[in-house]
Amino acid sequence: MKVECVTLGPFETNAYLLTDDAEQNCAIVDAPPGAGKVLAEEIAARGLKLEALLLTHGHWDHMSDAADFATAGVAVYGHRDDAACYATPEKFMPWYQMALPHLTAANFRPVQITHWVADGDTITVLGKTFEVRHVPGHCPGNVLFYCAEEKMAFTGDALFAGSVGRSDLPGGSWPVLLRAIRERIYTLPEETVLFAGHGPETTVGDEKLTNPYARPE
Repeated sequence: MKVECVTLGPFETNAYLLTDDAEQNCAIVDAPPGAGKVLAEEIAARGLKLEALLLTHGHWDHMSDAADFATAGVAVYGHRDDAACYATPEKFMPWYQMALPHLTAANFRPVQITHWVADGDTITVLGKTFEVRHVPGHCPGNVLFYCAEEKMAFTGDALFAGSVGRSDLPGGSWPVLLRAIRERIYTLPEETVLFAGHGPETTVGDEKLTNPYARPE
């Protein structure tokens, strides 16, 4: 499986385009502002069939353009603890207007989640099995999608290369986030490549060894 990262939107959010070995089908992880145009055009240009959109969590910079794919009939996966973010994103608009005052309600479009996921679920995407792990603390519904066969995981905003996600936003908690990182991410094999919501990729082993914010117990 091939993974391509496209960084989009005012917060430089990573969207990931996954393609199968036959280069026929694809899936997307997260849909930041601009994804509805940039990724849709790339998929069309390459003649790919979009199979699924996996949302790591419900913050606007990760799901802003999810509606573009959902209304086209694409299966959308997300965690129910972020249901309010998906259904009524305009309620959270003031958070983002502090940094981006030009945003209006028109920028905050709801998305219909077709598949609610929970900790321990397994889903099949592009013929590969992904395990869902609930990693709250940055927000209530942050999840990672782990593919053991490909030795990779998409972590959302829980853990970054050399850093961690914010825990001071509504629904966030530093003790919850630290425990989740230790129990749900650091228990993956050390060679697992971590594709985060912002910044470069890293590995479980590197973060356990060098991350100054989230030391293993």
